[in-house]
Order: sequence, then structure tokens, then C-alpha cells
Amino acid sequence: MATKHEIIGEEWHDRAAELAEWAMQHLVNRKDVWGQYTVLTPAERRREGKSYKAVTLPRVEMRGHDMVTIDKLTRHFGSRHHRKPQIIGLHTTSKEGLCKWFGIDIDMHDDTKTDADDHARRNLNGAVAWWKELQSRGYDPLLFDTNGQGGYHLWVLFSEPAPALDVYAMVKDMAERWAVNGLSEEPETFPKQPKDDSIGAWFRLPGLHHTNYHYATVWSGDDWMEDPWLSGNAAIDVILGCMPGPPPPKADPKYSGDHRSRVTLRTAERVLEEEDTTPTAAQRKRRFERTSRPKVCVDLDGVLCQRAQGSRRTSFGTPFDGALDFMIELATKAEIIIYTARLTTDDAAEKLETKNLIEAWLKQYRMPFDEVYTGTGKPLAVAFVDDRGVTCRPEDNGVAAFTSAMQSIEKLL
Repeated sequence: MATKHEIIGEEWHDRAAELAEWAMQHLVNRKDVWGQYTVLTPAERRREGKSYKAVTLPRVEMRGHDMVTIDKLTRHFGSRHHRKPQIIGLHTTSKEGLCKWFGIDIDMHDDTKTDADDHARRNLNGAVAWWKELQSRGYDPLLFDTNGQGGYHLWVLFSEPAPALDVYAMVKDMAERWAVNGLSEEPETFPKQPKDDSIGAWFRLPGLHHTNYHYATVWSGDDWMEDPWLSGNAAIDVILGCMPGPPPPKADPKYSGDHRSRVTLRTAERVLEEEDTTPTAAQRKRRFERTSRPKVCVDLDGVLCQRAQGSRRTSFGTPFDGALDFMIELATKAEIIIYTARLTTDDAAEKLETKNLIEAWLKQYRMPFDEVYTGTGKPLAVAFVDDRGVTCRPEDNGVAAFTSAMQSIEKLL
């Protein structure tokens, strides 16, 4: 019989894709870096005195190549205690100096100390006081019990990215009143003081704790209840339903300094003015049916998924990291037609069965598409995305187009 923790873990796992899409929209400030917790070897544990280490990824030489993707976010939210969890955190600030959120980390690392119970009580009271303050100011804060020992994370989302200095000033002003809220020490805040030459700090995402067998629970606000903390699906519903609030007020001059260059501020303001307001594919689907748009054909094997072993018609490989992000972005720009050699058969029954299998696979991994092409010949489209496709545009590039095309063919051969 499954334990309570195992049931909750399965609920997080089952809804990991929903949480990943939500996080990509509301929490990801930059995709080129992220934080991750890695398990130490026995020798490292003895030397470091802990079972994990927190690292910033990817390595400098890989930045720009390995990115934060929906697949990585899904693996985080779907992590389970006994199955090699992949716990990650996200950076607070974009390259343009903007933040989609702020966080407060109210720590409680050692519950064996003599004053642990008092420390935990103070943490809870302070966290709830800030939660109520933020609600009174028009925000929809998310308060998490992160480790089950008296540690809490408080998140606030903004309706549009805000200048890091303004966000820092708002959260720092709150944190500096830690003693008034009854805390034993000042909590850590995210973002930290903005610096033009720094990638900034990262904050662990909610979900499974990196050392404790504990899934984050969410404060319901019903403090009259015996247990006002929501877990599993109930907690996830609150997370996905969180309403981003208004941007923070302009920072008090006391928070400004040499670290805030005029160039950075101008860039931040310009980005806010020019920010792309194109709705996501999911938002567009909820609003209205698609009108006539450019068509793009996308191959399946070698593009969206690895080539499967065994029967090519009925077996599917696993999706490539980044494939889902690509398809979601493409759906905002064009009508997607899945065009695959799996369907080149004259047997009508076999073709229909294969089409149904392909559609089921796409839906399983939440990849948007408009049609799986089963017609004869080549469909009309403005572009074809294929791992074996070769571009040749002599009209645009002259004779050099044939040289480039031949080089591509030789690589494929």
C-alpha cells in the first residue's frame, strides 16, 4: 500500500507538465543558466559534511548551448524521492535587468538544536505575517512549507517583468522588518542587490525538497483550520491559479548605487515598452479558433523524438530536450502539420492506426499541432523542419547555395 508521501509524489509527477508550462511563463527570467542540486559521492559527503552540493549550470563554455527547457522543468516537478530527483532553481533576473518575481527564504536547516521549536514557530509567524501584508497590498503570494521542519519560501509574481532594482527594494524593505515580524534572523531575499556584471542568484523551485522526503505544501490562508496547509493536487491547484500582481513601486534612492548604471536602466525601460505581448498557444486556444496562418511541416523521428528501436511504425523514441519548447513557440507563429514517412503506406487501415498512434504520442507529451498529414504528395507549407532536409536557395544566395547544399548532403551521406 502506497504511503502518503508516495501518493503526493505521484500527484506532483502526474501534473509536472502543467507546472513546467506555468513556470516557463511566470518564473523563468533567463534560460541560459539555472541552479541544480547534485548528490555527492560518499567521499565528498565525508569531506563536505553534507549529502549534496548546489551548482550553477551549465559550465561557462556550454552557456548558450544547454538551456532551461520545459523538459528540465518537468523533470524537476516530477521528481520522486527514490528515483534520482533532479531538483533545480531559477535565476531571479533577466539579462536586461528585469524580474518576473521575488522570493523570501526563511531558513530552518537544523531542527535538532535546543531552540528549534521556538525558531520554527517564529519562522511560521513571520512568514504568515508577510503573506497577509502582501495580500492586503493586492498581491496573491504563494507561501510554501519547503522542508517540513520550519523552513518557508514566499513567492510573489508580477504581471509584467519589473526592473530588478525596484523588485530588490521592495523585498529588501520587507525583509529588514524581520525583527518586527518576530523572526530570529533576517531571511535571505531574491533578487539580491542587482549588479550589472553578475548573473545573480537562483532560488529553488517548489516541489520535492533536495534533502528531506518532503513535498512543498501551500498555505491556504485558513489559519482557523487544524491543518491549513494544502498538499498534492490541492497545492498544485493553488500554484497554477496564482494571479500575478502589479509591478513594485519605484525604488527609494537609498537603494540605488554605483551598481545601477544608466545603460542598464535605459535597457530595462526599453524592454518593458517593447515587450512582446503575443499570447501563448494555450492562451490563444482558449480565446478563439485559429484563422488562416502560415503552415509549417515538422518531421517526427530525428526532430521531435529519437529514432525508435523495433517497429518504426508503432514504436516511438523519447522526446528530445527542447522539442516541446520549440513546438509551443512555433504554435504561436504558424499552423503545425506533422509530416512523417511513417504514413507513406497505401493500406488505409494501417495509415489510420499509425495516425492515431502519432496523435496520441503528441498529446501525451503536450506538443501542440494542427494536423497529422495523411494525404498524397507533399503538403503546401512555407517551411519544412526535417533532420535530413537540405536548404538550397540559389535565388537568394547565388552559386554558393549549391556549395552549401552539397556540404550538407555529404554530411548526411
